[in-house]
Formats: sequence, C-alpha cells, structure tokens
Amino acid sequence: MSRFDNKIVLITGAANGLGRGMAEQYLKEGAKVALLDIEADTMEQVFGGNPNAYCLYCDVRDYDQVQESVKKVIEHYGHIDILMNNAGIVHRQSFLECSKEGWRDVMATNLDGCFYVGQAVARTMVEQGIKGNIVITGSNSSRKTYTNITPYGPSKAGVKMLTQVMALELAKYGIHVNSVAPGTTKTRIAAGTMNDPVRSANFLQKMPFGRYGEIEEMVNVALFLASDQASFITGETIYEEGGFCLP
Repeated sequence: MSRFDNKIVLITGAANGLGRGMAEQYLKEGAKVALLDIEADTMEQVFGGNPNAYCLYCDVRDYDQVQESVKKVIEHYGHIDILMNNAGIVHRQSFLECSKEGWRDVMATNLDGCFYVGQAVARTMVEQGIKGNIVITGSNSSRKTYTNITPYGPSKAGVKMLTQVMALELAKYGIHVNSVAPGTTKTRIAAGTMNDPVRSANFLQKMPFGRYGEIEEMVNVALFLASDQASFITGETIYEEGGFCLP
C-alpha cells in the first residue's frame, strides 16, 4: 500500500514548480488529484491524459471562483482528504518603489488565496466528517528578511500565523494543519537569482550546503506532513531551507 492510495488531494498552484512536483508524486503514490491554477493550458499539457487528475482553472484571489472550484471538486470526487495550499507569487520591488498594485497582488494571492481555499476545503471536511490534512506552502522569508521583494515576506509571515490559527480551531475535528517553508528552490520564483551569476554566487556563499534546494526535497517534506506519519504534528512550520538562516 502506498501512503496515499485512493486519497483525494486538492493542490493549488499545480501547473508548475512545487505544486506540479506535489501532484506528480501524489499520483505515483496512488492518490487522485484535483489541480487548480490560472495556467490551465499548462495543466492540461502535463496532466490532461491522466484519468486520476482533474484540472480546473481557478484564480485563488477570487473568493467566488474558489468556492465554485471547490464545489466542482466535491461534485467530481465526492470529498477532499488533503489540501496542498500552495499557490504563491513574488514581485521584485523595493520598499520605497513597491506599488499599491504589486503589494495587493502578492497579498491577494499568497495570503487571501490561502485563506479562501483553506476555509472552503476545511468546511467540506467538517461537514463530511473527514479527518483530513492541510499543508500550506510558506517560506523562510517569514523569519528571514530580504530586500527588494517587499510584499512577499509579510505575506508568508501571515501564512505562518494562519497555519497556527487553522490548526488550533480545526484540531477538534481531527484535521491537521501544517506548513512547509522552503528556502530558495529551483523554481521560476528563484530564476532571477539563479540566472544572475553575481547574485547566484553571493547567495550560494551564504548556503551551508552551497547549493539550491531541489523541488523533490520540498515535496518530500510536504507529503510527509500530509501523511499518517505526521499524525501528532499540527500547527508547525517546517523550514526546508538547507540551513540558510543558521549563519
């Protein structure tokens, strides 16, 4: 038996990067997945031929669209066992130059979207008596201060506290809520650093292991938190960052 045989998993931000990595691993371990993203064409290209993958266009910034999408997932699969609340973006703007639009876009995606999807899915779990697992993608920027990505750190600090609030209130229903907080992983968000030789060299000098994180490494932690192996863990944020905050 695989860890997730016949489990129904909803993943946001599933078209690329960490979300896509999660979806691929869940499918390998026997789960059926519902995939939400605004990049519908990309999802279809990657997962469209898989009978165990249900792809939906969904902008997590839109409360009504989130409600409708979760409703469609329930209609398709009947229930949701696991939520991977993963969708997130970054805007590279300094504090003095950060625009209102840039601030709101990051907050709306990373924090508002996390709340909208988390609440909608948790309500279905409570209504159906599902003792489920919710795993939220955080970031080490919730405790490490970076320049020139002004809205990102505050949004992820909010995600860390939202994880704790959800965990405390949902524990009585048997629902676990945790967060995995990666450092700089080989995804599109990190491309600006990885593709700049000077920035990349400066960054890697600060890394105890001297390298970037791999998507698979983050996925391993996230899926552990969603499994029965983490049955006595809730409200925690696990920093999967290669010791970046140690120096």
